[in-house]
Amino acid sequence: MTFRLLAAAICIALVATLDAAKIKVETKYDKKYDFTGARTYGWRPSAAGEVHLLQLSGDDAAALRERFEPVIVRAVDDALGKRGLTRAAASPDLEVWYYVLIGPGMTAQTMGQFLPAVTEWAVPPFAPATQALEIYEQGTLILDMAGGDRVVWRGSARAEIDRQLSGATRDGRIQAAVRDMLKKFPPKK
Repeated sequence: MTFRLLAAAICIALVATLDAAKIKVETKYDKKYDFTGARTYGWRPSAAGEVHLLQLSGDDAAALRERFEPVIVRAVDDALGKRGLTRAAASPDLEVWYYVLIGPGMTAQTMGQFLPAVTEWAVPPFAPATQALEIYEQGTLILDMAGGDRVVWRGSARAEIDRQLSGATRDGRIQAAVRDMLKKFPPKK
């Protein structure tokens, strides 16, 4: 009996951990751009990317950039290499750069939010009141690719930041996010 309780507790903890580690990935692209002609890519010559802190904190954007840029660049290089693109030093078909945004995130539930605007079963309407509020630190990685003079592809990955995680685990989450973003690159028409 105690073994079953222990197994159930471990399963619940594992599901809660996996749910907390979810990374929301979105991609968009220019449907008019012909990705079949893109064979090479290169990082923006001025800088591979930028880190922006969206709140006052003790963190330093330059230090975070120095810490995470090699991880992001390596993950993108690996993913694009598996997609058949080669990195070019001069005149690439696609120019790549990233942004990291770190700031507050929030979820809230209000009383009555799931009820229709007009109830059919005679419950009087009531003023919504916040019943649950969660404020957390959120990080977003945005990856842009430009073809010519315009951005033709953008991917974003957003997740809650857990400062308790080790550096290797954080690196793994970034690599997984980049892989998910570039999973269907180049887009098919």
